[in-house]
Amino acid sequence: MRAIGSAMLAFCVLFFAPSCVEGTQRVEQRENTSDACRELTPIEGAIFDLEEYISREWYVARQRVTRYQPETDLFCVRANYTLRDERTIVIWNTATRNGVNGTMINSKGRIKLRGILEDESVPSKLSVGLWFLPTFLYTPYWVVATDVQSDAAEFNEKGYSWAIVSGGPLDSVTANGLCVPSGGLWLFVRDPKDVQTDVVEEMKKAARALGIDADSLTPVVQEGCTYP
Repeated sequence: MRAIGSAMLAFCVLFFAPSCVEGTQRVEQRENTSDACRELTPIEGAIFDLEEYISREWYVARQRVTRYQPETDLFCVRANYTLRDERTIVIWNTATRNGVNGTMINSKGRIKLRGILEDESVPSKLSVGLWFLPTFLYTPYWVVATDVQSDAAEFNEKGYSWAIVSGGPLDSVTANGLCVPSGGLWLFVRDPKDVQTDVVEEMKKAARALGIDADSLTPVVQEGCTYP
């Protein structure tokens, strides 16, 4: 069984998916949750619009460096979402390696992830993983903040401009006293030009209010990118 697990982990790392790497560690990490971290929850269903959230591409402004996505791959990172059925979302992630003119990663969309809506009353809370994997290996994907609530008047005019996504609860304290999750952590923007504007500072402020250490995230280069 150990050999099979190791082979599956290697396959997942090779094909640009966090599910196996983080999923196989998550049981141990849950036991190490720090009492110093604030409770983090997905946005309430009454003020979150999943249809608008997945209606257009998201571009990453900041994110955590991970073993499956090192700093050399943090160029032109983009996420595309398509609703397959009421509870399933197809996720197509792309990036460029070693610079904006480097090697495109997953440009043909051959590797796509599956997002599962666990509870229809909380559409901001998904579990994400590769299609062939059992869902107990999937990892959390929580939308924890957006620039506007879906019940606000301005939402009808422009929809979402930015979002903060956490790979589960906060469980690791950083040097500045704030926390990060054991999974991924992303600051998303609709317009890739916003990675160089005050929008990022607005997101970081919102993150700090939630107890998230956004200053620990790595900037993602979007200027000069060509997207598939």
